[in-house]
Amino acid sequence: MKKLLCCSLSVAFLFVSASLRAQSATPLPFSVSIGGNAATAPSGKPFASITKPVAADAEISVGTSSSGMIIINVARLGADGAPDPSKQPAIIILQDSSTGSLAKTMDQQKLAPGSYLMNITADGQTALVQLTIK
Repeated sequence: MKKLLCCSLSVAFLFVSASLRAQSATPLPFSVSIGGNAATAPSGKPFASITKPVAADAEISVGTSSSGMIIINVARLGADGAPDPSKQPAIIILQDSSTGSLAKTMDQQKLAPGSYLMNITADGQTALVQLTIK
């Protein structure tokens, strides 16, 4: 009987824990601004977005409490809205700063006009932001 009670409580705890985690999950755990435009996270969407197109050299500002490293992956999106597997994602690293530029990719290649999905990792959290480069 004790074994059944412990098992039931464990299952209930896992269910409640998973529910709370799902409720607190957000595509924008910290503020992100690109080219002066703040990212917004519409309810029910898996990613935040920058509504206005930005320049290929737009400033990136990440609102985190950390002054360590911020890693940004920028993946080109295909016509179907999914990351284009034929395109290598660009990487931008912000070291000891929360601001940078889209032009500062590790491979020094300018981002072409089009739609992109950014994964911005800082403070152990990841923001997902969709944007368009003009």
